[in-house]
Amino acid sequence: MSSRSKVHLTADAREDFRDLDGATRKIVAKALRKLETEPEKRGAPLGSRGSGDLSTYRKLVVGNKDCRIVYRVEPDGTVCVVWVIAKRSDDEVYNLAVARLAGVEQSDLVKQLRSVLEQAKDL
Repeated sequence: MSSRSKVHLTADAREDFRDLDGATRKIVAKALRKLETEPEKRGAPLGSRGSGDLSTYRKLVVGNKDCRIVYRVEPDGTVCVVWVIAKRSDDEVYNLAVARLAGVEQSDLVKQLRSVLEQAKDL
């Protein structure tokens, strides 16, 4: 695995980030920078949940354990894609991740994301 990764936020994750208050945004920005180095070793793996399968995704707990970053590291470790940045409210953040992923899987965005990831690998 590569020791340096490009961190890519989906459009939804960028919106999540913009919606955070200033103090939380600073904490999350610092956590996102940490994902540039060995993201596959940070956070904790997610598994199957009642709402869906997140077994190839990880969660990074930030702040006072009240905010979560849900992300996936590409197999070669060069790209880390952030899908959700949200305050944890029971399993709401994980349900949101499952819903976003289901929406993507059912659209042409999968092709677009693959293209973005391929381009990012070349950077």
